Amino acid sequence: MTVTTRRPFNPSEEQAIAADFPVLAARHAAWLRARGLLDRPWFVLGSAPDPHVPQPFPPGTAHVHVKYAGHAARQYGLPAGDLTFLLAKTTKQQIDGLDLDAVLRLRKRHSLLTRIRRDLPALGGNECALTHRERDAFIIGTLGSLFGVTGSEIRPSNGIALIAYAIAVGIPQIIVAGISLQSDGYAYDPSARIRRHLEEDRAALAVVAARYSEVVTTEPELSRTTGIPLLEGVPAA
Repeated sequence: MTVTTRRPFNPSEEQAIAADFPVLAARHAAWLRARGLLDRPWFVLGSAPDPHVPQPFPPGTAHVHVKYAGHAARQYGLPAGDLTFLLAKTTKQQIDGLDLDAVLRLRKRHSLLTRIRRDLPALGGNECALTHRERDAFIIGTLGSLFGVTGSEIRPSNGIALIAYAIAVGIPQIIVAGISLQSDGYAYDPSARIRRHLEEDRAALAVVAARYSEVVTTEPELSRTTGIPLLEGVPAA
């Protein structure tokens, strides 16, 4: 049996991936603007256990969920997601009971329909496709690297990709919760699961902390680990 090891992208490959980053960011900003999601603070909720929820939220906050974090949002009495980042392989069972308004869906490639939606954002409906290469372009374009040499994966997690996406389209304040570099498992599923992308996420979030003051967190441990500042009013412990 042959074991195939994924090779991290080298700098020239990363540069090629991110070549059309400004155009890509502008297209997605137009789609978000058409849905009233652009010029508002975002509360980006991941699925790590025991997320810290700010009280109150800044006025006009959009609730943005990473994959199935909407289940955790319901547990904490939070609104349905204004935007949800889903995978192409997401099943009906995984999102059963969730109210999905706008969806950013990760796909291997664009179909004719997703290209039309991409090029005509005002007519594109409430779902927008993001290819794997485009996701990588958002990470490289904002953070400078995929950090594939720091750990066993070749890129950070999709939670980090969504933070990079928010930075790229110009969201004025990005409040991060439910993302952990320590805890396994999921807020809506108590069974312990090993969390991947830890070293890549740690390296990426350190760059976020150094470059982007609009990104804050409600998670004290994440703040201590990465240097991302705590949201004003959130206690440090």
